[in-house]
Amino acid sequence: MRRLVKKAAKLLLPHRLFTTLQSIRSRNTQWRNFQQLGIARATRELADEFGLTVLGGPFRGMKYRRESLLRHDGIGLIFGTYEMELHGVVEEALSRSYDRILDIGSAEGYYAVGLAMRTGAMVYAFECEPRERAHCRRMARENAVQDRVRVSSWCSEETLRRTAVGRCLILCDCEGFEVQLFSPETVAALGNCDLIIELHEFFEFSVHQLILDSFRRTHEARFIASDRYLRSPAVPQKWMEFSRESRDAHQEWVYLQARSKASASPERGLPG
Repeated sequence: MRRLVKKAAKLLLPHRLFTTLQSIRSRNTQWRNFQQLGIARATRELADEFGLTVLGGPFRGMKYRRESLLRHDGIGLIFGTYEMELHGVVEEALSRSYDRILDIGSAEGYYAVGLAMRTGAMVYAFECEPRERAHCRRMARENAVQDRVRVSSWCSEETLRRTAVGRCLILCDCEGFEVQLFSPETVAALGNCDLIIELHEFFEFSVHQLILDSFRRTHEARFIASDRYLRSPAVPQKWMEFSRESRDAHQEWVYLQARSKASASPERGLPG
């Protein structure tokens, strides 16, 4: 019955509204799972014992707000073990100079705020879930980068092309929408951008191959597989069980480096 309702809603509702409702539902489901698995309780204990400042990883020193941390898988965030597979490429990207950083699917702001702290670039955070946008704005203020983090709700193809001005770093985790977002027209406009995209596979076709084919002429591609056994020795044994997020065994990201290193182009205007 739920599948039928979801299919009907997808057909009848505008895509943007449907996606927003789905993101709210998904976050509520995730929170219930955190409670059932003991992650919410463990995160509360962690916050009481270690505080709210990130202790490791690329964004060490970033401050979380308690209400935001408790709504997420906070143990990996505080110990800096969240998406450990990407630490190397994040540091590699941070060694470069970017005019702008775009975070599509920014959630509470882990990357958006962290990257604003580590660089002098303007960061544009896009997130459909309204509560997550509020968390992101608050965390930007908490870390004194609110003037360089602009939070918006929706990133369409047109918005992406209009915002990706000059040399940009684009992070994308948009739950499968990457197939529509990185259309040939959009890819053609991203020749000066480096990208880190979380891939969401479909039964009917390979997103891995689609992205590879789309960016073949303009970018060098490096695929990174999730590793559920990756651990940090800095995490106390007490917290080790919840220090890594649960992911599909076939989860992948792709790091796309632009072959062109052209300088920034004139500003073309920003989303409101």
